[in-house]
Amino acid sequence: MDWRLPFSFAVGVLLATLTPTLPPPGWSLVVLLIVLPCLCFPPLRQLGLIVVGAGWFLFQAGLEQERSWEPADAGTRLTVNGTVVGLPEYRGQRVRFLFIPDRGQADGLPARLQVSWYRPTEYVRPGQRWELPLRLDPPHGRLNPGGFDLHRHLVALRIGGLASVVDVPRALGQSRWRGRVDRQRQYLSEVLQAETRYHRAAALTRALALADRAGMDAELSERLRRTGTAHLLAISGLHVGMVAGLAAVVGGWLLAPLVLASSRLDRRRLALFCALLAATGYGFLAGWTLPTQRALIMLVVAAGALLLRRGLQPAHALVVAFAFILLLDPLAPLASGFWLSFAAVAVLIWAFAWRPVADGGSSGWLAGLFRAQVVIAIGMLPLNVGVFQHLVPVAFPANLVAIPLVGLLILPSLLLSVVLIMLDLPATWTLWLTETGLIWLLRVLDVLDGLDLGYRQVPGAGLLTVSLALVGALWLIAPRGWPGRWLGLALIVPLLWPRLPALEPDALEMTVMDVGSGLAVLVRTADEVLLYDTGPGDGEGNDALGRTLPGLLNALGADSLDRLVVSHGHRAHAGGLGTLDLSDPGLAVFSAHGVVGQPCQSGAEWHSGSWQFRFLHPSPGLPDLGGNSACVLHVSGPGGSLLLTGGIDQSVEARLLLENEDLQADVLVLSASGHRRAGSAEFLARLGPRLALASVSAVDRSGRPHPELADRLNAIEARLVSTAWCGAITVTMQPGAEPRLLTQAGRQPRFWRRGQGCESSP
Repeated sequence: MDWRLPFSFAVGVLLATLTPTLPPPGWSLVVLLIVLPCLCFPPLRQLGLIVVGAGWFLFQAGLEQERSWEPADAGTRLTVNGTVVGLPEYRGQRVRFLFIPDRGQADGLPARLQVSWYRPTEYVRPGQRWELPLRLDPPHGRLNPGGFDLHRHLVALRIGGLASVVDVPRALGQSRWRGRVDRQRQYLSEVLQAETRYHRAAALTRALALADRAGMDAELSERLRRTGTAHLLAISGLHVGMVAGLAAVVGGWLLAPLVLASSRLDRRRLALFCALLAATGYGFLAGWTLPTQRALIMLVVAAGALLLRRGLQPAHALVVAFAFILLLDPLAPLASGFWLSFAAVAVLIWAFAWRPVADGGSSGWLAGLFRAQVVIAIGMLPLNVGVFQHLVPVAFPANLVAIPLVGLLILPSLLLSVVLIMLDLPATWTLWLTETGLIWLLRVLDVLDGLDLGYRQVPGAGLLTVSLALVGALWLIAPRGWPGRWLGLALIVPLLWPRLPALEPDALEMTVMDVGSGLAVLVRTADEVLLYDTGPGDGEGNDALGRTLPGLLNALGADSLDRLVVSHGHRAHAGGLGTLDLSDPGLAVFSAHGVVGQPCQSGAEWHSGSWQFRFLHPSPGLPDLGGNSACVLHVSGPGGSLLLTGGIDQSVEARLLLENEDLQADVLVLSASGHRRAGSAEFLARLGPRLALASVSAVDRSGRPHPELADRLNAIEARLVSTAWCGAITVTMQPGAEPRLLTQAGRQPRFWRRGQGCESSP
């Protein structure tokens, strides 16, 4: 088979993923039907397959978007009958699971829902049928610079809606056929958890054997990420190959007598059959994840070539697997794991497929492992730095220890334990070996993570820079004899030392983070960085700020904060305090009534370059009035002015107008996500803002920003922009120009984002 044909199809799918809008599914289907006959003509075949690939993606994406729950129907309550699929994920007092509704229920009901059940009264198992009273919301996620795009992840999983159980559900029994494999997975996961004493080792056994990461806490996940060893949890070629090899040896030996019964059988065919059967069974048992699918397809292609006695290039097998997965699931490229899975294998094939194999004994094996880690570190650098925005120097020594330990001790003993448990045989000694190996591994990772050479978050880069760095990395790790291999370094350097967004001396930049229904605003001048409010959270580290602020500071090239203002103590404004180091001597902290740091009082001011920062409220001696005691901060300079109002209402606004007759603001951050009690007509008319910004969740139960407030803003011709639709909002102010607006949704338009009014201003 000509490998260029599946490659052309894959190129078409990947190009279509970049489209900002989708045509109706019917149009995509028409294009597919028109182009398919062109595949009969060899000169047009490759071009036709590119168009077919693009049309196939657009058709499938259009169908999924039509099936998604509409934002206009957010908060709708319905009673839905359906079936639990996959492994339920228990986190604290909440369980989350995928739910497939029965057909023929409410109009527009998505084919797949992600359901959350707080304090469940029943133990949820795969394949169970339930009648669930649900509150339905559209798929959504927060959108910040350098942050994780949850909405894209939900689209890749074909989840058309998010739901919460709002009343007592009713069990409807067990599905006859759905969930059988996942029930076995759940049983094995529970046994592994119960039979492993060390809780972190128990969580890793479940993840390594069954792709069940529900037992992993945030600390363990962060430890793996910071040491560059999270890839070990992917059920991929190592797992599948080990199962297939063992099944081939055992099955070929046990079924050898069948060779005597038929001349058409031989031990090779029998061994391959056993290998494929066992690998496929394990693939389902491991959750049928994308790396598992890739490994299985490559195994099938290699087995077919072996049976037909034909040569096969590893790169061609990878291309076939790549195209086949895109044929089965064209939305797969929207998931980050898709790129990591194929990129790592492609890098190894590129570096080693053309090299002669040398048998150097144990020293040769160690040298091969060392070279493989060097190749992976260089080859994956463009993805890790340019896309995922992190650099992990300790990943090299960590993987030198982790890969042989997992491959030679932990994984074989763990897979043998799974087999013994399934056969209802004692697995104590194999589980002991697994746990011992994992404890050794975790101790090594703890030591490496404590070094100063550990995890580094680095600024991201544009598509051109990442593409050039990828070419440079492949050039650098090319086989011997490749011309000028070291020239690849010149293409990688711009990725490692990017041009950071510098501010002009008299400019100011403000970013309203997308933290849901709360407020966190980063204000940057050429001299300092200030954070106004810390977003929603519990005040002890479980908050949105910890997942948002590092990526934003990294994107700006800033190291740390210089000032912090906590407007008032409401959890929507002060919930992220647990993430920040308030003991940092370089951080000046202000808050209402001095709850943390110094009290913010009207009249207090400071300068940063040519910009003046001044508190307008509260006055000294004012009692604690909640949101009406919030620190109101006014910033003015040569590029205009802005006003941060915290949580005040119209009574405080009237007082501000009395005490500040010349009060103006080109940019206004609305109080308390834009509630009705703030933003009086007189206040807005006096301020005269050109931009009004609201920090609010994509699904806000109170309907903020309130329509009455929106009408008052419209009356003065102020543009209203909300993080609910646009993600993070950045406003740049500089002398001689209008405030420049840039939203995250406008910066990266994608078909799954239904942003309205998010266009950037010149």
